[in-house]
Amino acid sequence: MIKTEKTNSDFVKEKENGKKVFDLAKFKKYLTTSVQYSKFYESFNRSYLGFSRCEIEKMSEHPEFYGKRIVTLSQYMYFKSGYYKRLIDYFVNQAKLNYTIDTKVLRPGMITKNKVKEIKKDYIEFAVQSEKFNLRSEIHNILKRLYRDDACFAYVLENDTGISYYYFDPMVCSITELVDGHIYQFSVDIDISQKFGYYETYPEEIRRLLENGERDINGRVKIPMHKSLCIKYNNDVPYLYPPFFMMIADILLIDEYKDLAKAQSINDAYKLLTLEIPTKDGEIPLDDGLISTFVGAVMDTVQNNIGVICTPFKTDTEEFSSSNADDRDTVSDAISWAFKNVGVSESLMSGASSGSELKLSITNDSGDIFRIYRMIEDWVKLQMGLGGYLYTNYEFIYRILDMTTFNSDEYVTAQLKLAQNGLPNKQELVASNGISPSVMIGNSVMENEILGEMFEKWIPLSTSYTQSSSKSSTGSSTETTIGRPKSEDGDLSAAGEISRENDTNDPNNRI
Repeated sequence: MIKTEKTNSDFVKEKENGKKVFDLAKFKKYLTTSVQYSKFYESFNRSYLGFSRCEIEKMSEHPEFYGKRIVTLSQYMYFKSGYYKRLIDYFVNQAKLNYTIDTKVLRPGMITKNKVKEIKKDYIEFAVQSEKFNLRSEIHNILKRLYRDDACFAYVLENDTGISYYYFDPMVCSITELVDGHIYQFSVDIDISQKFGYYETYPEEIRRLLENGERDINGRVKIPMHKSLCIKYNNDVPYLYPPFFMMIADILLIDEYKDLAKAQSINDAYKLLTLEIPTKDGEIPLDDGLISTFVGAVMDTVQNNIGVICTPFKTDTEEFSSSNADDRDTVSDAISWAFKNVGVSESLMSGASSGSELKLSITNDSGDIFRIYRMIEDWVKLQMGLGGYLYTNYEFIYRILDMTTFNSDEYVTAQLKLAQNGLPNKQELVASNGISPSVMIGNSVMENEILGEMFEKWIPLSTSYTQSSSKSSTGSSTETTIGRPKSEDGDLSAAGEISRENDTNDPNNRI
């Protein structure tokens, strides 16, 4: 039985002849608003990390007033929303960091034959040091923080064999200054690190730096440039603002439409069974206990999506399904709006309507990845300069190829064509196949100087492709000793039989 705050008298109307009847239209409207939309309004008022949808919209419009709380919300949505996570991972996972080392002449006439050994020595040292950065493995960690948090704050831990990175939570970091191009310097707040329990997880080298470093007036310790990696996606604003943060409000709208669609489906399947209570002289002779017992027995025999109401008026069973034939798929509309709002094709997540649309969208998105490549190049250039890898007559340039998982095959093909036409791009061709300069040097020495004699003794397998044909005479017949075996006579076509009879496969028999 449906329990409401209203009574039967609230749904009684009086006709012109003075007769009172049960107003089914009014009752249906009440049920529609109280049953169909009750859960929808609950979801509308749902909060995320203490922020309502209205507050999140204000945060999107004025991020400068909300500090790092928008970063916390972005991190939360990355783990809770499939749309948000999939969009960020799409950009992160398409990165493919293949790099080469270019040589730039600074002083004309200073690169001569008598300096070849010196240039080669410097090049190998530069290649070995650049390999230690291990950015091919770290690119996805860096990109995820740029797209999720807007900035990447990392401490560089270096030893004799390689470099590793410790990534700070943005809540404990503050950008202090712009150093060079896209590179920033940042500081770490010790008190906040201890408050949130991060301090105990820091490596020993970081804890020593924070304990012995000089604090500013806010209690923060600046990370030295040669030990820091700090780049920012939105480098045109001083505050943190994740690139897809404005999508969060639209994602919440998708969830609300989903709840509304679910409520609509439940409402469409709902039926109201009415039971007429007998009356005598306008009075109900049955007491409430008897009526409740009877209605309870009926409720035990019907499904949960069927309501039962008893009334002294004659009524019919009611259904509440929508009669609007033009009902739109509001969930699909909300998803489309969300992706259009951030400038990304919905086709990437839910299937493209055409191949050209998808290709153009991917090409446009790849440009965003290439822009981040340039930031990383600037950081490597700064680190190599701080490390003393500077030369008077020439400069070695760490360059990341404009490659992603979507265009790698086309890039390799283009570089191969250039190399075949004599352009000096063999290093880039090697790099496009995922071989770094230091590995290229090592493989070249190993194959040509150390294992060269071994490879020269390798003999290809004997096949018709590696041997020339020869003939042997047996009595009055001549047979080919190698090559494809002859077909059986029964397997030959009419043209094949003529060819065999005239021996037209022998070039000497051709006209």
